[in-house]
Order: sequence, then structure tokens, then C-alpha cells
Amino acid sequence: MNNGFAIWRKPGEMPVGIRGDFQESAIENVCVKEGFFFKPWDSGISVFYLSGALVEDEAMLRIWTASIVSADKEKPAEMSRAGWDLYIEKIQQEILQGTVRKVVAARQTVVSTRVSLYEAFMEACLRYPKAFVSLVSHPRFGTWLGATPEILIQPSVGGTWETVSMAGTLLDEQVGWTEKEKEENAATQEFMEGVLADSGANIIDSGQAEVVRAGALLHLVRRYRFDLSANSIQPLIARLHPTPAVGGLPRDKALSLIQKFEIQSRGLFTGFIGFYQQGKPHLWVNLRCCEWLGNRAILHAGAGINALSDAVSEWDETAAKMQTIAVCL
Repeated sequence: MNNGFAIWRKPGEMPVGIRGDFQESAIENVCVKEGFFFKPWDSGISVFYLSGALVEDEAMLRIWTASIVSADKEKPAEMSRAGWDLYIEKIQQEILQGTVRKVVAARQTVVSTRVSLYEAFMEACLRYPKAFVSLVSHPRFGTWLGATPEILIQPSVGGTWETVSMAGTLLDEQVGWTEKEKEENAATQEFMEGVLADSGANIIDSGQAEVVRAGALLHLVRRYRFDLSANSIQPLIARLHPTPAVGGLPRDKALSLIQKFEIQSRGLFTGFIGFYQQGKPHLWVNLRCCEWLGNRAILHAGAGINALSDAVSEWDETAAKMQTIAVCL
């Protein structure tokens, strides 16, 4: 019985898919050569994966998506502007008390869809050639479409590995990075470098923070290329996620605030997603995504909150991030 499928497009490649029964495991215990993986935000230590032969035939992939019926789901709770402002205020109170440095606050909204699921997937592939575009359907977690720009980990040149610190966002109409964005990125960099060092990684190249465009947004990104033994990679993944780019710092305190104040489940949003090829993980942080309900979709987005954040600007940032996938629907 085939209870799920995944279709994805790695930057520079053609879409492929895999169908079957998802398996559940801790990331450290997974041992497959080829397959698709995802970890929801709130699934504890579990990841879910499909392994087997890949399908490249577009007609078959389209048939899979046509089998998805509209989800019978009540309209989910949406955080109001007043609720958002209160959430940001509570985070900044904690920051002033010194208990937390940064928290990534998230919200969701519901929109109507105009196209088929496969058409939405192909539109995302067309619009975002540098993103990892994915479409995954799981009997428990639902059907999700996304186009994420943020690498969690992937192989790099000469047998090395790559990860990134991506934090700090500007809208197109904004000019210049402020101390708020710089501090947001610095917190994530410090975390990433600490986890890599504690895992025994040898950082070969970390470069400088660069500006990367993703849709109508600009992000501060720093890339890390490093050496690490093959048997240490999956434990590293478990330690890296969730990074301060989607959770906060210190992590445990930030996650407790998220659990306390966010009225919706994040689902697959801010988990990780990707595939294994020749036994090596190619994983991205699942951003710019939505849960597909048929004639509706639930859009998700978050913003990094620190002492210099402004609730109105952060609301506008989440709205802009939601548009990345909304324009494909």
C-alpha cells in the first residue's frame, strides 16, 4: 500500500519523485543510499523517509498529485495583529531580562488556490531556479509544497561538506542592513561555528557574510565548508537543527517560548527536508512553504526577533515571505 510520495527539484536538475510507505526513525539510525527525507518541526527526534527507485516521468508525477483530494480540515487559527504584537512584546521582555537573545516567531494565514497542485509545483520550479523545490504528501502530516533557499547540509567539493548561516532579511524596498539584521545573523553564526567545533569538524572556509536574493527578499548568508568523518555527519545534523535561524538562542529557552505563544502547529515548516544520494544527505531547512488543502492552502512564515525588532516591520516581513509561495498557487 503506497501511503505517500515526494517530488523534488534540486537546483540545476530535473524533477524526480518517489512513492511508497514512509518509514520513521531517528536521524542517527537511518542508513539508506537513495531516498527522500523530512523532519517536521515538532516530531521529537523522528525523521520520515522513503527509499527506492526514483521516477522521472512527468506524466506519472502528475498522476500522483492528481490523487490528492481536498483535505477535510477546519479553518486553522490565524494569529491576529494584536496577538502578534503581544508575542513580540513577550519575547522582548525575556530578552531584556537576559533569559534569551533571539526567538524566531512564526504565524500562518489561509489563502485560496487557483491552480492544480502539480502546476503550483512547476511554477515554483520556474520562479525559483536556485531553491530546493519540494512536494511531499504524508498520511499523517498532509501535503506540503515549498521552495526553500536555506541549505542545512550537503556534500561539497573534494569530499567536504557545506552548511550555511542564513539569518537577517530585507524587503526589496528597504535600503541597507541595520544593526538588527547584523545581530540576528551574528547569533546564528556563533551557534553554527560552536556546533561544528564541538562535532569535530575542521572548517576549511567560512568566507564573509554575503547578500543572497530569494524571491523578493534579500538575506545575509555565510557559507561554511568543512571536513568531517562520514559517521559523524548524521549526529551533526541532529545537533544543528533547529538552528537559531528558525528557533532561537539559547535554543531550549527559545523553543519553550515558541511552544507557549504560537497558537498554530508549524507542521513541516521550519523542519528539514531533502534527499540522500549515494548515501550522502542533501538537506534544506523547510522555509517558504505551505500546507495544501485543495482549494485552500495554509501559508507559513517566521521572523527573527531580538532586542532591536519592531513588531510592525516583522509582521510585514512574514507577509512578504508568504508571498514567495502564494504567487505559485
